[in-house]
Amino acid sequence: MTNAVLSANEARLFRSAEKIVSPLIREGVFENFERALSALLLDFIDRQIAVYKNKNDELEARYKQNFDAFSASIKNTATPEQEDVWMDWETALVLLRKWQAVRKQVTEHGSA
Repeated sequence: MTNAVLSANEARLFRSAEKIVSPLIREGVFENFERALSALLLDFIDRQIAVYKNKNDELEARYKQNFDAFSASIKNTATPEQEDVWMDWETALVLLRKWQAVRKQVTEHGSA
């Protein structure tokens, strides 16, 4: 069960968010606060997913293999440059999965 009373910080945050999206509602871009916030949030999340998916796709194209195959190919023989690529690639995949998980949670919450 959630507490219906907002803390002072939550109330301030809510007022700030309303102020930020109010021009979108006033101009008729969105019909209400919830739709505006949801659309903006999903757009941001989708852009983050695209960034990390593109990074993965670029690395797969450059090395002509996926991350697991690349990892196996440099195991115990990696140069410092290959280690840097491996760390960047791993980070991109971790962040891609995190943003995809966030998107799933946001869309599941929105449909409830």
